[in-house]
Parts: sequence; C-alpha cells; structure tokens
Amino acid sequence: MDTHEADPLAGSLTHTDSLVLAVRPLAALPTGQQLADANRSAAILLALLISFDEPVPPLDESPELVAHLQRLDQKLDLLMELVGQWLHRELALPPAQLLRLGARGVAWRPAQALPAGPASVRLYLQPGLPKPLELPAALRPLEDGSMLAEFVGLEAPVTDGLERYIFRCHRRAVAQARRPA
Repeated sequence: MDTHEADPLAGSLTHTDSLVLAVRPLAALPTGQQLADANRSAAILLALLISFDEPVPPLDESPELVAHLQRLDQKLDLLMELVGQWLHRELALPPAQLLRLGARGVAWRPAQALPAGPASVRLYLQPGLPKPLELPAALRPLEDGSMLAEFVGLEAPVTDGLERYIFRCHRRAVAQARRPA
C-alpha cells in the first residue's frame, strides 16, 4: 500500500478541528455552470474568511474617527455572532465533529455509514458565519473506518484559498500552543 492510500491527505498541510460538517450524496458531480458557480461561491467565502484575520491598517485620521470605526467593527462582530447563532438553531445543523481538512479533501469518522460516490460537502468553517463552504467531492471509506471526501473540480482560486485558510489555522494553532498558560 502506498503512502497516499494510507493517508490520502499526506503531502500537504492539514488542519484538525471540530467543525460542523454536512454531507449530501449526489447522483452525479456538478459540471458546467453548476461547477463554475460552486467554485465562485467557494472562492468568495474563502477570501472573506481569510480577510477576518488580516490586521487593520493604521489610520492616520483623528482619534475620534478611529474610535468610531472600532465601535462599528465591534457592533458588526456582535451582529454576525448573533445572526450566526440564530441561523445555527434555525438550520438544525448537525453537531460539530472532529475532522482533518486539507486542500485535497476532508477526512472524518461519520456517525452513520455513507455510500461511496459523488457528494456535496458543506463545512461551516467560522462559527459566527452561517454560510458553509460547499464543495463537490468523491466519498470513499478508508481502512481505519473513517471517510474521505476528496474534492473534485476545484479551480485554482479555491485550492489556493483553501491552502491559505489552512495555513492561517495552522499558524494560529502554533501561536496558541506557544503562549504560556
């Protein structure tokens, strides 16, 4: 057995976390305009998630304006969190589960058996943001009882966005581990 079969996500950076994951088996993978729409939506969401971690550039404006913008930012953060909590309840999402995310796919131990084949994978990457990252994938069970969803048909902006998102999560985890308790 080769290394890729033993660990299909090996060879690239991965992020292990407890996230909400919803999988919907499909009759066939999306093609054409459906696939282009999925890629566009995923690229936009990943760019937004990455922008959350970007520092605010220093403002050369008056201290009053800076304070006002900080208050607006805090209000928007609170609003996003409240809307996210409300939608999370309304959408009846499954509970978060431990998974490993890579640019090529996601691996997890499903609570119930899933059929191998085409699927739509929805990952809720930000608790305060109720919009999932929805990607087409091919499901296959692994020997250890876990399931792998290998992403299919991703365009370069989506793959690049996933790699950047995973790198930032990894960097954040390393920084948190180095902080004294």
